[in-house]
Amino acid sequence: MKSPAMKGKAIMIDQMKKALSTGVGLALKTWAEVEAAGKEMIKRAQLSEKDAGQLLQHLKERYEKTQKQMEGQVNRLVKDVLKKADIATNEDVKALKREIQGLKKDLKAAHATKAPKSGRAGSAKKAGPDKAAPAAKGRSKTKPSS
Repeated sequence: MKSPAMKGKAIMIDQMKKALSTGVGLALKTWAEVEAAGKEMIKRAQLSEKDAGQLLQHLKERYEKTQKQMEGQVNRLVKDVLKKADIATNEDVKALKREIQGLKKDLKAAHATKAPKSGRAGSAKKAGPDKAAPAAKGRSKTKPSS
């Protein structure tokens, strides 16, 4: 059976673990700060070297897990804000670039199949909308004066 002093230390260790393992508080601190606080608590609780090592290992694992969770939450929040603000993400821009490249490729292929059949390139010009059609036989190009 454990002595009252040992029970008190065990309770204190559990309370320290819980206090340092809380999500937001732990996530807002650097590892150096968490480690320093853990070492201070170890010193105050007069823990054995084995218990101190276990406590620091537990703190390190919990710290890393909390950091990853916080990073995921921040990333989701930023994506949500960008989506609501209708701002393109890097993935959106990359998808658009791929789509443009595909369209350019399709357009180039379409132009290649409609190449001029004449041996002289550029000699067969299409009549643009500003060019007049040839006059029909028997009609003059000018309007009669009134």
